[in-house]
Amino acid sequence: MHELLNGLIVVAVVVFVIVRRFTARRVDESRFLVLPLIVAVIGLTRGNLLDTHHQMLSAGLLAGEVFAALLLGLGLGATMRVWRASDGSLWNRGTWATFGVFLASVTVRSGMAAAGYATGVRTGSGAILLSVAAWMLTQNAVLMWRARTLPARVSVNL
Repeated sequence: MHELLNGLIVVAVVVFVIVRRFTARRVDESRFLVLPLIVAVIGLTRGNLLDTHHQMLSAGLLAGEVFAALLLGLGLGATMRVWRASDGSLWNRGTWATFGVFLASVTVRSGMAAAGYATGVRTGSGAILLSVAAWMLTQNAVLMWRARTLPARVSVNL
């Protein structure tokens, strides 16, 4: 039953992230760490990050997943559209390129899970959530950096 609940949590987080990335939303620096940290804490408290029978191999796979999530998060953050509205507020939305990087993220994660399964490594959803947290944190950091590099709104008084 726990694995079913864990699976539902993972699916809910992924759906939430997809909806948020592909709808226009205001950039809010004060909250860019909140969701990734919540997901990381849930992943860490769920446990099953490492397979007790294959600790070294599962630790290597987890490190590889987190590293891949960081790289793919860079790609997501770089492909999102970021703009300043007429009132000076910052906004972002995913593009088709973002969707392509998202699909690559799913493919890489699935491939790593398949490799682990083929070698007998059995980890729980905690490992998935930890890599999702790294993925979200990196894309949010890139978005914040890109938003800060946009020129300030210029007002022209005639």
